[in-house]
Amino acid sequence: MSHLVRPRSTQSSSIHLTKAHAYNGSVKRFGDFEFDEHRRELRTEGSVIRVAGQALDLLSLLLERPGELVTREEIRQRLWQDTTVEFEHSLDVTISRLRSVLRDSASAPRYIQTIPRKGYRLVEPVRIDVAPNPSVVTRTWIQRLMRYALVAIIAAAAAIGFVRSRYQRFVPVHAPQGHSRGTR
Repeated sequence: MSHLVRPRSTQSSSIHLTKAHAYNGSVKRFGDFEFDEHRRELRTEGSVIRVAGQALDLLSLLLERPGELVTREEIRQRLWQDTTVEFEHSLDVTISRLRSVLRDSASAPRYIQTIPRKGYRLVEPVRIDVAPNPSVVTRTWIQRLMRYALVAIIAAAAAIGFVRSRYQRFVPVHAPQGHSRGTR
C-alpha cells in the first residue's frame, strides 16, 4: 500500500501519516532516497547510506511533516530537549551533515529549505509505502479462519439433518407396537 504526500498539502500529509502509524513500519520515498522508518535506514539506489544519530532523527522529523514548517523550537524539543549543548550551532552542523548526505544545498534546495530564523521544510514530495502490522495480519487471518469454520459447522449440521431425515423414512426409530421384548 502506498500514499503520495505532497509538500503543499498539510491535511493530506497528516491523514496519510495517521494511516501509516497503524502499520508496523513504513518506507518513505523522496527524490532519489528512501527512508525505512522501522529499520531507521536511509537508502539510495538500494545502498544503505550511513547517517549519524541526530541527522537521522532530524530527517525522520522532517519526513513526518513534508511541506510543513518544522520550527527550530520543535527541533530543539524533539532532538535536544535534555542536553546542555549549544543548540544553534549543533542544529546548523546537523542540517549541514544531512544536506551533505542528501547532496542538497542551502542556496538551491531540492530537499531541505531553510526558513530564516524560523526553521526548515522538506520540499520534495514524499511517497509512503506502508507494511501491514503482523498482529493485524494475524488477526485478519484468524477472523477469516473463524468464518470458514462457522460455515463448515453449519454445512455439516445441515448435511446431518438431511441424512437423518432421509434415513428415518427407511428405518423407523421406534419398535412397532405389539412386539415387545421379553414377552413370549
